[in-house]
Amino acid sequence: MNLSADGLDLPWLVGGLLIWAGLLIWAFKTAPWYKVTDDRSAQNVLLAATLIVLLIWQFGASLGMGITFHFLLMTTMTLMFGPQFALIGMSLALLGVTFESNLGYMALGVNAVLMGVIPIFITWWMARWAFYKLDRNIFVFVFFNAFLSAAIGVVVSLSLAATVLYVTEVQSAETLKQTFLPFVPLMATPEGFLNGMLMTVFILFKPHWVSSFNDKEYFK
Repeated sequence: MNLSADGLDLPWLVGGLLIWAGLLIWAFKTAPWYKVTDDRSAQNVLLAATLIVLLIWQFGASLGMGITFHFLLMTTMTLMFGPQFALIGMSLALLGVTFESNLGYMALGVNAVLMGVIPIFITWWMARWAFYKLDRNIFVFVFFNAFLSAAIGVVVSLSLAATVLYVTEVQSAETLKQTFLPFVPLMATPEGFLNGMLMTVFILFKPHWVSSFNDKEYFK
């Protein structure tokens, strides 16, 4: 969901910008740049993934009144590149979406937190937890790390977006109940399926593209 700056209160806009800026600084400082600095192939894969996210975020199912649904793909970005590069790639894609859709640059922070930061860190936390607590096999990676984390991430993100719309009085509770909230759980399965399918294809045919996947660990 791409929120517009129109109607959102200034504290929400400024708070979102501060959180996004702080995490972006963290991402630039801690990202494993050695993985992409001298690797043209890795740079191209990251750029291609960012462009795909940009295109998907531009087009979505619109229910009117500024309410839209689209895939996030943040789970795929996180599992492929790690949270730092996922955050950087998401930010570049969001800049493009904001420019093309005239959302207002003050809304960058709120949208970044809702559509990027939350699903990115849900995915990364679940992947780290699974690595130490669950069996390391391809089924755990696909169904838990990819499918389930993507499904949970999109539900949490959309639920918080609905909360922001209600608290800032952009949408009434009745409108959200009728046109937004019923579709939130319905997004879980397609988001999970898409990310799970992509991860399955990548780890089978391009495992070196997925930084969080080690074939020696998961195929032993």
